[in-house]
Amino acid sequence: MTRGSRAKRGFTITELVVVIGIIAILAAVLIPTFANIIQRSRESADTQNVEHMNTALYAYEVSNEKPSTMTDVVEVLADSGYLLENLSPTGDGYDIVWDQEHNRLALIDEDGETIYSDGDVSETASMLWTIVDEIPTGEEDKGYSYYLSTGYVGADAVTVTAGVDVGENEGIAVTYATQEAKNVTVRTNGGALTVNAPASNVNHYGTASEVTITAVAQNSYHLYGRVESDITVTSGRVVLESGSSSNTVYVNGGGVRLEWSNNAKPEAVGVSSSVNLNEVSIPEDDEVEVTGSINETYRGLFAGGLGTESSPYLIATAEQFANIGELADEMSRNVAIHFRLTADIDLATITQPASSEISSCFHGTLDGNGYSITSGEQSVWLSVEAVFGTTVKDLTIVQRGGEKNGRFTLFAFAGWCDPVAGSRGTYTFENVTVEGISADTVVSVDTNESAFIQQTNSNTTVNFINCLNSVNINTESYAGIFLGGYAGYSNVTYENCVNTATVTGVTVGFFTGNTAGNPFVLASDANFSDMTDTGKAYAYVDNCRNEGTMIGTVSCGAFSRGNTVLNASVNQAANDALTADMYYAGTMVEGNIDDMSLGVADQGGEQVLQITPSATNEQAVEYSVALRVSVGYQKADGTSAGSSYFIVTFPAVAAAEAGEWTSPYISKVVLSTVYEIDYDAIDAQEQTDDRSHTYKLVRQADGSYWAVVNYESLLLETSWVDIGENGSATIGSAGQTVPTYELTAKNASGQTIGFRRFAGGLTAG
Repeated sequence: MTRGSRAKRGFTITELVVVIGIIAILAAVLIPTFANIIQRSRESADTQNVEHMNTALYAYEVSNEKPSTMTDVVEVLADSGYLLENLSPTGDGYDIVWDQEHNRLALIDEDGETIYSDGDVSETASMLWTIVDEIPTGEEDKGYSYYLSTGYVGADAVTVTAGVDVGENEGIAVTYATQEAKNVTVRTNGGALTVNAPASNVNHYGTASEVTITAVAQNSYHLYGRVESDITVTSGRVVLESGSSSNTVYVNGGGVRLEWSNNAKPEAVGVSSSVNLNEVSIPEDDEVEVTGSINETYRGLFAGGLGTESSPYLIATAEQFANIGELADEMSRNVAIHFRLTADIDLATITQPASSEISSCFHGTLDGNGYSITSGEQSVWLSVEAVFGTTVKDLTIVQRGGEKNGRFTLFAFAGWCDPVAGSRGTYTFENVTVEGISADTVVSVDTNESAFIQQTNSNTTVNFINCLNSVNINTESYAGIFLGGYAGYSNVTYENCVNTATVTGVTVGFFTGNTAGNPFVLASDANFSDMTDTGKAYAYVDNCRNEGTMIGTVSCGAFSRGNTVLNASVNQAANDALTADMYYAGTMVEGNIDDMSLGVADQGGEQVLQITPSATNEQAVEYSVALRVSVGYQKADGTSAGSSYFIVTFPAVAAAEAGEWTSPYISKVVLSTVYEIDYDAIDAQEQTDDRSHTYKLVRQADGSYWAVVNYESLLLETSWVDIGENGSATIGSAGQTVPTYELTAKNASGQTIGFRRFAGGLTAG
């Protein structure tokens, strides 16, 4: 064999085993070394981050008080460019914590040993704060205080045995409960706080809906933030620190001690009827009302408060608003009870009261506190009767309208049930706005109604101050925007009141809608010092204006005149004096729209009503004709049983729908003037007119239409008539005058914006 042909030789098994063993030995030596190098590198990076953040905290502390909460620390570091929530330790087995005692960050391992700090670290675990996504439990709970990150995934109620800061998370209820002696910080953000820690000292920051202290040490609960409703305390000491704010402190246990700073006084202090006032330590302070023997039942109906002027009952839900009615008997006995909203109220969320009113009477204050009450689908009153004196302020009323005409109305009457004639109360509406749930909402109101108040008794004082109406209103009768109807012989003040909506009806008034019996006289000063005639109603008006559209088919004005036929000059002087102000930017139209006409014309051999629309009313989209027709009743024996009338309204038909008819609008209806009803013999579609009378329209052989009325429905308004089972009714009996015709124009929202009445017959168009 030649040298060049020698075969190549590989590793033997023994040699390979030796090599692998050497590699394993090297790995066993080097890998931990590399891991330690990596860990030390990460610790170094974390240490540098902590050092830099501590520098930022130190710089802040030079010119400011050191942070009180973890939220303060997060904000201070964010201003220096550090998002602490995103700075999780890069190394394993330790946390970045904030030492509240020394206001420094540190690295602490899982055994509580310090990895890095630039100074001493608190030995009290609750003084160390760490950021968590959920509250640790069991062995994972190291006794630290916890800051809830923006990624918090826990429940909306947490229970802790150390401090907690909910961060940016809103509405989380916090319960701090422990038997250990601790000094902790709690920060809430809108949620409730409950403290059951008889040996602890609790420092409370942020905002809370309410605070309940079952037990706290005599070193106490200290409030530095804001409590929106009540602080209820059973045992311990409560200190309201400088700059804090609270509504009411309610004491329901003996041995409680209360303290407060001069600029942190509660609105009121209430003591349960089960607690002796002598057992409670309360500062002597003339500026804070202290009320004993608080009724627990009444207080439990609301979100807080005592029902007094300085501490109103707080209302946060529609159910609590409905509970006002539970206090009606108290208010009827001249006990003023006060209420304040703490949230928007939607009455659609509760069952409609059977009586269509929240309370049978109301006396006191309803403070809207800037919130709103939205009506349900059906109409409801706060109270039909306001007594002794009432104030409604800082409230927005939102009308739902709709098919069921959902409205919320404050009061119908004021002063009518006050026990002493000549000594009526004062009724004030201040900063009250009425609006629709949408811009095109229209609400229909009955005679003399408004969302504020309907009628007042004589010798009553009524104030409308900074009130606004922006909901569209329609009425088939009398209505006023602010005072619906009669004022009696009262003094009424209107200051800075504005209408921006479309308000239509028969008699429409800006200030009041029906003063036929009690004309208004303008007062020259707000004190009514020059008004001495007790037989008149007086009004003081300052800076009030109509910026919307007001149309009264019979009358319209600042103070409505009622039926102008009977009261042509009522309120004329008052209205004339206010003309410049009332026509400030809007429109007021009173009486007939003269450029609308109604006549008789021939269409293919049939007599029809021909309508010529108003040229000035561009908003009109619908026209109709109404006829008032008299009805005579006969008993079975043929003798007269009386008479009544009904109104039938016929919609106008556009010319394009009437077979090439040339007039813009026509009504293809003509009533016969004399016939007796045989109701059961006529087969036509039954309808109901606007007075709830049932009738049928039936075409006759001669081309005319008969309006056939069900006399039983007519008896609803003339209940004294008894015509018997075989009686009859005659429409348009012999000798009847020509029916009265009324031509009405409506806008897209169904409001009457044009009206004209015709009597004595119609001429050819």
